[in-house]
Amino acid sequence: MNIGAIVRIVPDLVEGVEVTEEEVIPFRFVPNERDEHAVEEALIFKQKCNGTVEVIGLVDDELRDDEAIEEALAMAYAKGADKLRKIVLMRKTFNRLEVAKAIAEYLKGYDVIMIGIQSIDSFAGYLGGVLASMLGYTYIGGVVSVDLRGNDLVVQKEFGGVFGEYKVKVPAVLGIVSAEKPISFVPLTKLRQAMRSMEVEEIEVDVPEIGGIDVLRYYEPEKPEITIIEGDVEEVADKLVEMLKALSII
Repeated sequence: MNIGAIVRIVPDLVEGVEVTEEEVIPFRFVPNERDEHAVEEALIFKQKCNGTVEVIGLVDDELRDDEAIEEALAMAYAKGADKLRKIVLMRKTFNRLEVAKAIAEYLKGYDVIMIGIQSIDSFAGYLGGVLASMLGYTYIGGVVSVDLRGNDLVVQKEFGGVFGEYKVKVPAVLGIVSAEKPISFVPLTKLRQAMRSMEVEEIEVDVPEIGGIDVLRYYEPEKPEITIIEGDVEEVADKLVEMLKALSII
């Protein structure tokens, strides 16, 4: 079985971002956590079905050589990925429909495509579903494990605090919540070896302009006003009561 797994990089919110009305500028990028789980699940499923795994890095042109995407691909290679590809989007867009239309042609031929169900810069998480629609594949999201039964997939899906088990026809796109096992550890020496020896096929793709949605501006949420109450216990209690009354809480 031919398995594809997509990995993207996203802003590292620990390092912070610079926000202007025109753009959001991250100081650093990291692999998208849900996609890391998708890669892990793809490698687990590879062992179950005796298949092959190709990991596809998806990046904007300006980030094609970013250390985060290189490390993500090297990590996958060190864990057992058979092939690596990097799809470079030649126009930056926040519109996942445009992204799906740009890359769908290059994702044909896989029996199963796994992708993280969402990312911190795309909470709606509809890229996988749109890709499946454009490819004519089956789609199911919320996936936490994948097995093979005959010619069909059997997947566990998490929703509403319970799990459901589903039979899924292939070819299919799976939106992964988490891998069925914890993400495996790769020693630094093995990762460095992978980075030196890996071969990555790089493909540049034009991104169509579909339109309909335009960014007006970016802005940071207002920071709440913080008041420090000082004094002894009774004074603090009195001031706190006054503040709560002013807010109509009591």
